[in-house]
Amino acid sequence: MSEEKTTGAQAPEQEAPGGSGLKLDVTARPIDPIKNLVGFATVKLNDCFVVEDFKILQSDKGLYVGMPSKPDKSSRTGYRDTVKPITKEFREELHGAILEAYQQEIEKLQARIAAARQAPPPEKASIKGQLEAGTKKAAKENAVRAPKEKPAKAAER
Repeated sequence: MSEEKTTGAQAPEQEAPGGSGLKLDVTARPIDPIKNLVGFATVKLNDCFVVEDFKILQSDKGLYVGMPSKPDKSSRTGYRDTVKPITKEFREELHGAILEAYQQEIEKLQARIAAARQAPPPEKASIKGQLEAGTKKAAKENAVRAPKEKPAKAAER
């Protein structure tokens, strides 16, 4: 597996319903929308099995989760799911956990944007001002230093 740095939100670990005892650890990564694709998610089951590349998609009815898939020419859609929940209950739990992690990450991004808008921009000196200040500082440092003695020229031959 590749060592990919994730910066997405993690949903609190949840136990799946139905007494299956599965612990879900979900990481969501919002992206700049590409058509109806708005993010990706990774799910870790019981801290021992990871499923990557869940797609978070936007439709007229709201957000939904697409299963990891691969191209398949014989399929009606051109893709075939590579991971499938067996029960309706687990599918609902999985989709709920993924969408919750995505919403948490979106809220974090919105909070960062709001904080950035409220903070005053740091004052920066112009480049000309920085150069002048640097020149003055260098002149002061040079004035404090003792002048270098020039080595005596070798006696004429």
